[in-house]
Amino acid sequence: MLQSPFMELSWRFSRERDKLSRMSQTISDSILDTSRKISQGEDQKKALAELLTQALPATQHQLDSFLEHAPQNPEFTQEMVEQFQDGLRNLKSSFEQLEALLGEAPGPAWSEASEHLHRAIVAIRKAQSAHQELIEDGDTSHLYLNRLLVHLRAWQAGRAPGPMTLGLVQAMPHFEQDLRSFIDEFEDPAVQERMNTHVERLMDTCHEVVEAVQDGEATKDELAHWISQMVQFSQDLDQTLAETVESHLAVGPTPFPVVNLVNAAMDRYLGQLIPADELADTMDQCEDWLRSQLPGDTDPAMNQAAEELFKVLQEMRQTTLSGDLDLLISQRESLFAAAENLAMFAAVLSPDEGVVNLVSVEGLSGGGAATEERPMPALLATIIQQAESYLSGSQNSEKLEESVQALERLVTSTEGQISRSRDSAEVKQRTQQALQLLSEASNQLWDFVESASEERLNTIEDLLCEASDVVNTLAPRRR
Repeated sequence: MLQSPFMELSWRFSRERDKLSRMSQTISDSILDTSRKISQGEDQKKALAELLTQALPATQHQLDSFLEHAPQNPEFTQEMVEQFQDGLRNLKSSFEQLEALLGEAPGPAWSEASEHLHRAIVAIRKAQSAHQELIEDGDTSHLYLNRLLVHLRAWQAGRAPGPMTLGLVQAMPHFEQDLRSFIDEFEDPAVQERMNTHVERLMDTCHEVVEAVQDGEATKDELAHWISQMVQFSQDLDQTLAETVESHLAVGPTPFPVVNLVNAAMDRYLGQLIPADELADTMDQCEDWLRSQLPGDTDPAMNQAAEELFKVLQEMRQTTLSGDLDLLISQRESLFAAAENLAMFAAVLSPDEGVVNLVSVEGLSGGGAATEERPMPALLATIIQQAESYLSGSQNSEKLEESVQALERLVTSTEGQISRSRDSAEVKQRTQQALQLLSEASNQLWDFVESASEERLNTIEDLLCEASDVVNTLAPRRR
């Protein structure tokens, strides 16, 4: 599966998937909840009867449709078909058991039927999850394309497209519309142009696929070509989207792109563009991602700073769901302050290069060291090592160029934070001093890539060591 850093898009897919899953199970969950209340003595039989009147014919229709179409659907393995089939049949029989109990008084006699229904729901959800994992584990970050690729590969293997494939390609206009609508949200015309270039290539291929499926004719070479093109063009699009979003988020109000994403989602919420639960979901995702990125053996002070940030996110989530906009706006400043505090600890204290991806996408995490007496942030130590290897001819400039780009992104991100930082004037001055040294070092590095020399390398090392010394004097703020 393509692991795109384009977080907002992938989260949107995830939320939509979860929403659909919840919708498909609403009536079953309601019946389960009502039957459990009856088993505890509550007289909810009339409400249950009304729910069963809706659920029984709908479940029978769903079962009939599944038995007719699922075995011919390449998205389902034989095991999945059996799991879904058994789950739907058990669901129907559970509803029938509950219907037969409507003449019984509320009480423990209902418990066994309720639990039977519970097991049926769990089994169906397990089968749904297996199908979802199959689709998500594809070659693109787009669930629709991953489904289409499954169908095309089945065709490649000799399985001619049937009604399920035809139904899938008929949804192509909706996929295209959603994709183009998303791109329209970007205000920069140059960004839109780059994205639309990839979209046009992708959709040209998709339209060829639609025509072939409708005609029922395609050679194996054509299928192989379409599969290859769909994967390539979608990944090209994702890369452009990722770079764009990542760039925007890296220069946001905090050093953490994922926290900047929360800020962006909050702006959309306050502008009534997204609902409260979507903003709350984004806050949850932010906390989960940050927790996953933090090393397990960090400094206690850094752990405390992280927990303070998580506490603010949790409080903001509760405020979002309660609808208190004034409090939410005031809490945003606390979020920024907590993120700045954690970033300072990560930059100075972290012994793990894993934090490189935590702070400002790349980050000045501690870890590498020129000497024990003169520690150097890992990114700077890596740059010196890569430059020495490039000068000696033991490696090309590719890795060095990537590191210089990371350094430039870090400098840009930090510059954007200085003006609104709560640090003292002295700390701000030293931070600016370090950034000036790092900027000069990056300029020298690009010259070094073009024309490597021992003299230029010595100059670069002096600049990076001096910048490192300044960074090491920036003590973390303790609140």
